[in-house]
Amino acid sequence: MFRLRLALVLGLAASFGSAGCGPQQHPAKHAKKDSKHETKTLLQQAREAANSGDYDEADKKYADAYTASKQFDVLEERVDFLIHAGRAAAAVDVAKGYYDGNMSDAKGYALYADALLAAGKGQEALEVANQLLELKGDDAVGHEKKGRALVLVDKADDGIEELRKAVKLDSKGSAYHLALGNALVKVGKVDEAALEFQDAVKNAPDDAEAYTMLGMAKRNQNELDDAKAALDKAIELDPRSGRAYFELGLLYNVQKKQAEAEVALSKAVQLSPNESLFWYAYGEIYRLQERFDEAISAYKKAVDIDPPYPKALTKLGLLLTERKQYDDAEVVLTQAVRKEPKNAVNYLQLGVVYAAKRQNKLAIETYQKFLDLAPKTDPDRGRAKDAINELKARKN
Repeated sequence: MFRLRLALVLGLAASFGSAGCGPQQHPAKHAKKDSKHETKTLLQQAREAANSGDYDEADKKYADAYTASKQFDVLEERVDFLIHAGRAAAAVDVAKGYYDGNMSDAKGYALYADALLAAGKGQEALEVANQLLELKGDDAVGHEKKGRALVLVDKADDGIEELRKAVKLDSKGSAYHLALGNALVKVGKVDEAALEFQDAVKNAPDDAEAYTMLGMAKRNQNELDDAKAALDKAIELDPRSGRAYFELGLLYNVQKKQAEAEVALSKAVQLSPNESLFWYAYGEIYRLQERFDEAISAYKKAVDIDPPYPKALTKLGLLLTERKQYDDAEVVLTQAVRKEPKNAVNYLQLGVVYAAKRQNKLAIETYQKFLDLAPKTDPDRGRAKDAINELKARKN
């Protein structure tokens, strides 16, 4: 009601102001035109800076464009840019600013939830999604955000149910099919996921992401020619899609085309330098080619990015151990254990490091932790038991 009254007052004021002063409206019109032109120019500069990899400059121009226009779609583009530039924390801050200042605007809730999801803040995203559903009722956007948040907090079945609601409410929304497909992939239902990605492509034939995800699913179904066609189409639609090159690199790896995989993954990390998963995969390709210095360099990139890709810590620790760089290996593997306390292989490698450094008690305890966590069929159990016996003999 307050906003309605304010609008009426402003409208009446404008009417009275224009009665005898018609010509004085022209400066306002010119100012509006200039502001629109300024926004357009700043957006173009932001996009050019983003495409050239100058993310700091791009973000500054996006911020200036929003200041000049206060248009939500400009803010939305800025948040999307930050997410895809690997700056999820900054995206959260920007989206939260709008969310806090516009508590009745459903678009702000959706934007903030997207940023939180990109930052891996599943529980917070779930709370915002629930607020959005309270605000708008049975809404496809709200169910989609809630579904993705539930998947992120390891409630995949509940998340899939929410995402199915979103698809049912808006079967033409490609984003809902993509989200459902990704959730189905996570629980191993690749065939169902492929159908959702196909629907996404059908509904949005110019969407590079839809083709990227379809290519990923087709690769996992071992339909390699179809996977290649989908990924080529994704790259045609968006030559700067790091994700498309990443999936193409994995496809080449499946085909044992390691040179082509290296080229594709090189492009992926070039276009998306803040994606730790991409750097990890790049390191894996080098490791498979026994180019260990380059593998270590790529793994270190994956580890330095926040958040680090957990498997990169393990592989980096493994290579450093094999190269007898025990002090460096201890630092990395200790971090790996903290990140993944139930990953048995980290304890195995850390046991090797402690044994090599003559820290026998720690080595025995760490090998035992490996035995506690490793499955009974793990081939390294015998190795760990032998190492413990040898350490006990050495101790005596």
